[in-house]
Amino acid sequence: YEGRIADKGRSWCVLFDRSGKMHTLDLGAVTKFKRISPRFAPHSFNTLRTDLLGEFGKGYEVATSRHYLVCAPAGRADDYVKVFEETWRRFHMYFAVRGFEMGEPEFPLIAVIFKDQRSFAEYARNENAGIGSGILGYYWSTHNRVIMFEDPNMHASAPGRHLSHNQQPVSDIFAGFGEAAPASREQLVLHSDPWDWAFSDPGDLAARSGINADLKETMIHEATHQLGYNTKLHNRTGRNPKWVVEGLATVFEAPGMEKDRMGRSGKRANQGWLHGFRKFVAGSRPDGFLEKYIRDDRTFESDISNAYAQAWALSFWLIETRPREYAGFLKKMADPEVSKGLTATRRVKLFQEAFGDNLRMLDVEMLRWYERLGD
Repeated sequence: YEGRIADKGRSWCVLFDRSGKMHTLDLGAVTKFKRISPRFAPHSFNTLRTDLLGEFGKGYEVATSRHYLVCAPAGRADDYVKVFEETWRRFHMYFAVRGFEMGEPEFPLIAVIFKDQRSFAEYARNENAGIGSGILGYYWSTHNRVIMFEDPNMHASAPGRHLSHNQQPVSDIFAGFGEAAPASREQLVLHSDPWDWAFSDPGDLAARSGINADLKETMIHEATHQLGYNTKLHNRTGRNPKWVVEGLATVFEAPGMEKDRMGRSGKRANQGWLHGFRKFVAGSRPDGFLEKYIRDDRTFESDISNAYAQAWALSFWLIETRPREYAGFLKKMADPEVSKGLTATRRVKLFQEAFGDNLRMLDVEMLRWYERLGD
């Protein structure tokens, strides 16, 4: 292996290779370390482009932009790379105007769009992604790629379409050392849901390029995960609360985030998740739910649709009303030492340090804000 050591424990280390892939190594099996250069340098765009063309072969092409390499069926890569680069631009701008200084990704960002579901499923199976027949795309921080496929007949419903962002810290993997499991995977589940909503404007970039609206929304969701892990908003080797990871992605997948970045909050709201959150509040959401929710990820296991609705609602409210505190919170949560030691008590304490001690009052304030939120 050749790369940069990103994290280590007594019996393991994590290596990022020059393409951005993450390798978890058992130090007991390592016989020698050798420093080969005074400075770590990721592969160039040209090298990665050649590697991708060699990996995916005939019928595919690679388009590049300032931050991305997108491998897609011939004649389509340029359309896709424009959407990914636009996602980076608005993601960066949104945080910049709210006082968050965001650095450039260390590695070029890679996305692969397969020509059909069969090719996609075969690729996922070969890397043990464990996807089902209804999956449209995923981001996996181990290889640091967004993986998707084209299907003009596929329909993605709104709330309830995502599985949780499964992340297991490397230190947990080595607690009972065996074959190292992937550190992170996010998947998109497609199934029927009553909360239909429009994902795109007929005049937007994706529509003009002929990209299916559901595919575009998935692209933005997965690209946000990738950006979060590559701009140090999340930690690739540690433990990230699911509400933080999924909340950020569901905020940025909304069409309003690209159309009205500085206007009224209601214009930027993700209408599907807003509907879902209001339905949750009117129905089964307990009083003072906030503290229980941020303590652990159990809601994502027992009540997944409402867990995602709450993740969006909490993240959007914090971004809109406390942008600097939220940015500082993300930085703190992404710190390697913090993200490796996230007990339930520590999670609550970190939230209180960022936003205030009285969680019940914060919960009430959030609910009242959503009652007043209009278009």
